Amino acid sequence: MVGSDFMTRLLERGLAASDLRQRVLANNVANVSTPGFKRSRVDFEAQLAEAVTKGEGADEVRPTVVTEAYSIGRPDGNNVDIELEMTRIAENQIWYSALTRQLSDHFSRLRMVIHDGRR
Repeated sequence: MVGSDFMTRLLERGLAASDLRQRVLANNVANVSTPGFKRSRVDFEAQLAEAVTKGEGADEVRPTVVTEAYSIGRPDGNNVDIELEMTRIAENQIWYSALTRQLSDHFSRLRMVIHDGRR
């Protein structure tokens, strides 16, 4: 755990979910030609939003890997669409960058408070 305040824990959870999502997406891409392979996805943001809305802690929310076993795919049974996966990878990279920026800004604000507003 990086920090103990709510914002730090929230951002840390988001980064962990984004990291897992990148690994899952890379696995999908790696198996694009594997007959019968079913793509997976990571569910996290909706669960996190629900927990925050209910006033629960972010510590309880864990990203979940879900296999899309019943979606329609190609005749060989594989349901990976490489263009869609590459788009999702790009989206995830942008999301990860935004979260790291938020965490950096958060620590900058904390540092400024610790030093009484002096840099």
